[in-house]
Amino acid sequence: MKNRMFKQVGLLFLVAAFSAFFVVTAHLKSAENKEQSSPSLADALPHLEPTSPEKALKTFRLQNGFQMELLAAEPLVTDPVAMQYDENGLAYVIEMNDYPYTDKSKDEAWAEQKSAPIGKVRVLEDVDGDGTFDRSTIFADQLSWPTGLAFWKGGVYVSATPDIWYFKDTDGDHKADIKRKVFTGFRKYNVQAVMNNLKWGLDHQIYGAGGSNGGSIQSPAASKTDPINMGRRDFRFDAGTETFEVISGGARFGNTFDDWGNRFICNIRNPLMQIVLPSKYLVRNRYLPVASAINNAVDAGDTISVFRASPPEPWRVINAKRLSADPTSRSPRSEKSATGFVTSSAGVTIYRGTAYPKEYYGNAFIGEVAGNLVMRYLMTPDGVTYQAHRAHEKVEFLASTDNWFRPVNFLNAPDGTLHVLDMYRENIEHPWSIPDDIKAHLDLTSGRDRGRIYRMVPPEYPAGYQKPQPPRLGSADINTLVAELENPNVWWRDTAHRLIFERQDQAAIPLLNALLESSESSLARLHALWSLEGLNALSEANILQALNDSEPEIRRAAVKLAEPKLNQSESLRNQVLTLATDEDPRVRFQAAFTLGEIKDPRAAKALYQIVRRDYGDAWIRTAVLSSLSESTAEFLKSLLEDVEFAASPDAKPLLSQLANVIGTRKQVPEVTEILELAFRYRYPDQQQKTEAVQDEIVLAIGQGLKRGGQTILAFAKEDESGAAQLVRDRIARAKQVAADRTQTVPARQQAIELLSCTDLATAEADLLPLLAAREPQVIQVSVVEAFTSFTDTQIAELLLKQYPALTPSVRTEIVNRLLRRQNWILRLFAAISDRTVSITQIPQVRRTILLKSTNPEIKKQAARLFAGETLGPRREIIAQYQPALSFKSNLAAGKKVFKRECLTCHKLGSEGSEVGPNLATIKNRTAPEILVHVLDPNKEVSPNYLEYVVVTEDGLIETGIIVNETPSSITLKKAENKQITILRENIEEIRSSGKSLMPEGFEKKIKPREMADLIAYLMALEN
Repeated sequence: MKNRMFKQVGLLFLVAAFSAFFVVTAHLKSAENKEQSSPSLADALPHLEPTSPEKALKTFRLQNGFQMELLAAEPLVTDPVAMQYDENGLAYVIEMNDYPYTDKSKDEAWAEQKSAPIGKVRVLEDVDGDGTFDRSTIFADQLSWPTGLAFWKGGVYVSATPDIWYFKDTDGDHKADIKRKVFTGFRKYNVQAVMNNLKWGLDHQIYGAGGSNGGSIQSPAASKTDPINMGRRDFRFDAGTETFEVISGGARFGNTFDDWGNRFICNIRNPLMQIVLPSKYLVRNRYLPVASAINNAVDAGDTISVFRASPPEPWRVINAKRLSADPTSRSPRSEKSATGFVTSSAGVTIYRGTAYPKEYYGNAFIGEVAGNLVMRYLMTPDGVTYQAHRAHEKVEFLASTDNWFRPVNFLNAPDGTLHVLDMYRENIEHPWSIPDDIKAHLDLTSGRDRGRIYRMVPPEYPAGYQKPQPPRLGSADINTLVAELENPNVWWRDTAHRLIFERQDQAAIPLLNALLESSESSLARLHALWSLEGLNALSEANILQALNDSEPEIRRAAVKLAEPKLNQSESLRNQVLTLATDEDPRVRFQAAFTLGEIKDPRAAKALYQIVRRDYGDAWIRTAVLSSLSESTAEFLKSLLEDVEFAASPDAKPLLSQLANVIGTRKQVPEVTEILELAFRYRYPDQQQKTEAVQDEIVLAIGQGLKRGGQTILAFAKEDESGAAQLVRDRIARAKQVAADRTQTVPARQQAIELLSCTDLATAEADLLPLLAAREPQVIQVSVVEAFTSFTDTQIAELLLKQYPALTPSVRTEIVNRLLRRQNWILRLFAAISDRTVSITQIPQVRRTILLKSTNPEIKKQAARLFAGETLGPRREIIAQYQPALSFKSNLAAGKKVFKRECLTCHKLGSEGSEVGPNLATIKNRTAPEILVHVLDPNKEVSPNYLEYVVVTEDGLIETGIIVNETPSSITLKKAENKQITILRENIEEIRSSGKSLMPEGFEKKIKPREMADLIAYLMALEN
């Protein structure tokens, strides 16, 4: 049943064709045009010569006197994308030689890739002790898309899509002789969306960025276990047990921790993203919709400026020349306007070394590989999250004049500096993103035999800095390892932390206890605390001590570490309960999560203390709600007893969320109890405030009940209970308000929403009259939304009967909503046949889906209705529109087309909706590029803008882009920036179409003359 249902779904008309990764996408010409490519194009696209390693040092432009030192170059290393030093100072480097493919003929866009595995892990050694590498050994080879590594017991885990491997050298020749596949199933799809950057966490787990390719993960050693769906999330695994877990996250290439265990990732246009809400807590409350678990520490999108020092690549110059020759353009583009925005953030790393001045500690460094530069951001705490801002204005911390410089990643090295990994490629662009005619003259594998690693050196080392001796921690005794936990340089501290855990030497326990007791370094105390936990030696006394530490971050860690013992230890429980009033918001944040693990009636009151203080912080509020799966009613009771706060605007979001969860849970005694409490609620001397609170509770409970297939009317039976009286009273009041045109629109809309939580008979009697022409359009649309929230078959008949008397916008709303349910589609077809509804109301993209329906009757009637309406081949359509590029254009007319066709999904300046990509960088495109992407949107689709279709248990079909994903819910973004969060509990099926959200068929809406005007308007924009 669900497969038949699923195949009826259609694409949402959203626009996303202008997005690309790492590059400014260009005109995609047809195969025929390749053959006609003029010799002048080949001449204008010469091979860019690389710069020798020695001369490359002169190409760098660094701020504040910093310099670059070359540590290794080809042939010692090629294509480095990740690197770590082991405990003995050996450098293990991941070489992604198979980027972007190994066989151009097998590179099929938007399909599983079949690229041959030629990636490697290489060991680099500094034999003569001069600080640079002079010996190189291939440790492991024949790897597919390798991107990260993490050490464990003399070996190394390596992420290499579709697998994670464990390699180990047992005879000392720096070549792996143990090769074991640990996990498999990561999807080999987009080469720039692979899982990557394995990193150890304080909690003795190995964390990895998931990219966005997804996959179905399983262990070959445990073949009977069910595969784990990755989705758009990150992962971690336990090296000891090799158990795999999906966690909050989901971005591209980058994964880093700060000193306190906060984790940061980056996306192509989101340079710095903090994972705020852990999935282990969100999963506890499956009724809690959570829009996002991630915070953008800096503004994200297409308008982040960067300032490169390198000239534009020749292919960009070609596009600029095309623009100059285009009569629809006002003027040629400048170099800066062509490449002046963040498009390829990669390798985010928090600097945590000792070699740089103190103002650099805790800064974020991010590569912008398409711009041949490195960005530096300063980070400051902002409640439980961070805000970051540029460290340098109108210049980057590091930029190179060499187009081959590709800084993809960084690492905190043993000497306290940052190392920069330079993949050193002539082109870094994704093959799916380059124009066919230009790509024919480019070698995307050029540089596969090259690569550089640099040390970023300060102008002078800080006072007291002493360069550490080469690491030899592999043979260090346990006393030395524990002592290194006080080292201010993160590499030594983290490596000792890992080795203490690996060895499981019980002799470390008294040393760690002493460190926790007396060390002046808060970081050392933090490591001691987690190391004791890793040795299964963390005592109640240790935790109590840490819960009273002067450093808030240690108190926060102690609250988390206390969780397994809280229900057995009253002293720990009492102390954690008191931290609900801690002065530090991060401590309260963790307490809000941890209190959900306590089986104690005082937990709900402590949670209320937190939210009463932090109600304005959405992150803390979500943490509190995640802990209320079994105590929501008790918590809501506390809120209603706080009479004045409950009636304040600040409490409204909390009141609504809590009551909605109560309704969604569908536990009759619980619902009745809350309704009784709401009935008795009174705000002194202000009936209006009293009713506002009651309305909010009844509406939210009604919405929750309806999500679960029930109705609020079940609690309005003819009895004298307070709950029944309240529901009857609020419904009666809603009927009056909905019909009263003297009321405000928001008040009427809320009343309409409540009536939609009753039954169809009630709603029809009171809402149908509101479709009259005298009512505002927004009210009519709200009524349509209310009716189509019911699943009854007669809804289609009811709305189509009113259809002839309605305005175009209301008609469009009706048609779009009737297409959401299979049981309404045939009735809609009948209305088209009898000409009640115009066939032009059916979006082109929906027609394509209906024509392929597995329902025989729908398919048959769709074929009859849409005969001759199928879209022609994109190649032919593009050819037909080529003359538009030479038309004389009208900017005013183009603006009208833009507002008519684009603003529902695109934002430009202060206008429009940011569903598809922001159009601020549209001036970086040529007229032919824009033409092709409008007419053939599926030629190149960014994964961020792929369409997903979700079918709920009651048959509702929703489409949109997935903007966030948590254990309890997913959030879809739709046209006009509308978002809908759907509980996983209610999802029957979810799948991506693999296509752009921008539909094909714009030739049905935009004539060649209008296309010329639209392109001219877009390219003439200044911002």
